[in-house]
Amino acid sequence: MSSSLERIPLDVLAQIAFFSADPVSPPSFDSLLQLLLTSRTLYRLLSIRTCPQLYADLFRVTFDLSAYFHKSGRCAKTSSYLARELQRRAGLLRRIRLRQMTNEHLLSDLWGIHLMLLESDSLNETHLHSVGVAQWILGILENYCPATGSSDQQTAALAIAVASLVLSRDDISALRPEVYNRTLHSIRPFTTCKLLVSTATRYRAISLTNRMTESSWGRKWRCCTVHNGLMIFPPSLSSSSIFLTFALKEAIPLQVPPHLPATRAEAIAVGNDGPTKEDFFAVTATRTPLLADSFRQSQSRESVSDLSRERRRPSRSTMHNEDFHRVARCLDLFPCAQELEAYLPSLLTGIWEGSYMVAPSLGAAAHPFGTEGNEDFLCRQPIQFRLEEYLSFAPWLPLPIDCRPSMDSHVLQNLSDRYDEKPSRSVQFFDGDTGRCYHYEPLCLSGVSKTGRNTRHALDVVIIGETPRRFQVAWGAYKYIGRVRLSDGLISLMRRPLDAAEDGSGIWVFEGYLHSRRTFVGRWNSLGTDEPGVRGVFSVSKTADE
Repeated sequence: MSSSLERIPLDVLAQIAFFSADPVSPPSFDSLLQLLLTSRTLYRLLSIRTCPQLYADLFRVTFDLSAYFHKSGRCAKTSSYLARELQRRAGLLRRIRLRQMTNEHLLSDLWGIHLMLLESDSLNETHLHSVGVAQWILGILENYCPATGSSDQQTAALAIAVASLVLSRDDISALRPEVYNRTLHSIRPFTTCKLLVSTATRYRAISLTNRMTESSWGRKWRCCTVHNGLMIFPPSLSSSSIFLTFALKEAIPLQVPPHLPATRAEAIAVGNDGPTKEDFFAVTATRTPLLADSFRQSQSRESVSDLSRERRRPSRSTMHNEDFHRVARCLDLFPCAQELEAYLPSLLTGIWEGSYMVAPSLGAAAHPFGTEGNEDFLCRQPIQFRLEEYLSFAPWLPLPIDCRPSMDSHVLQNLSDRYDEKPSRSVQFFDGDTGRCYHYEPLCLSGVSKTGRNTRHALDVVIIGETPRRFQVAWGAYKYIGRVRLSDGLISLMRRPLDAAEDGSGIWVFEGYLHSRRTFVGRWNSLGTDEPGVRGVFSVSKTADE
């Protein structure tokens, strides 16, 4: 004899099942499962195959939707697809909570966490942190990063990228010394390797030149995943490793030399032009901003002023738009919901502070991935610069791009600038190689150019900068010039001393990417000599908009 529950209309029964689930973090669907196991009839009526709308509705109230729909194709918005996605994410959260790290699910779990973080407006992060994702990923770093196969390289790239998004300062400070050292040791070989450009960028460069063979396509395809109608490639292994290395290193503050004068006044009195203890304390206060820290801060904001300020800021998922674009490529099965961009003009304008580290010599032993050896960095030094952006629009032609395959091919090496009669409206860059002038417009912080053009229509972005005056006495005075490669957001900066007479350090080139719009990380090397110069890694974060 059937129960009265089985005779309830299906729409009412679906509502009962919907309210039996608990979407509060961590989400629990045990009550729904118990309802399904009550009888075969209820299981048949409410299963994911016969009633996908129920599970799609649960997905909509459990996870963040705005970025998910923005970064998805049409097929990912159907009830059947959302129901399957709910099933996948529920299994993922369960395995993280149980600290399961099986080879069967490891790669798919890393992909799932990474994409959930890029699409998060707080709900996704809340669920992940509630099941202990930080402790889970530390176990992955310790057990899987020192691998040697190509598939393990993909696992390492995803694991390090996820760790940089979920670890907080408290998590890093709580690490036992042996775990801290093992984690640094496992990611160190990737920080100076030649893998700064992501797989997606290399794939697009090859496909645009029409030189991809069938076999090479197969190899590229196996190192990516299909997500919501997009082909998603692993993030840059080197860039993520550099970011995480600085986050770990900054847990130990820079050691202040005891012989330095305490203040600038004392330094002037003894004729010392270098840094003071006061300068060291100031730079150690600037550290690489971590996504997990900003998430916890946003959860603790309760005052009206904080809430109003929070509403004016871009959403958390919007901060990852450029990071997502660098790894995602449309399959051309349908148009994307909105255009994705690798760089948004105005992100670099402002004051940046951070540090750089000098890498060991090139004589180290080879690594299985073609990286240098596993020696530690030699030192960590502060660096600061103020940057301004200049944009080129049609019908003016932008500065030519040197397509030679070298690290310095995108750097503007022989360039000077000269303003016209209205310096607030335009600037002309003079190319010393060709003798031609190129017209650019200064960028306003309002998001438009001086002439009112939409910055998203810019053909090229040139960067001009220098060391802020308050840092010049302590850390040296330098000028910077560079550009942004709009196809993938690669930023190249060349540094020269302001005073040619103090050219002891020579010319340095900085090249890297923005992470979450707030941190610029990458590699640097010196130019101008036939012998291998000094090189290393850097991380700077924006401290002020100007």
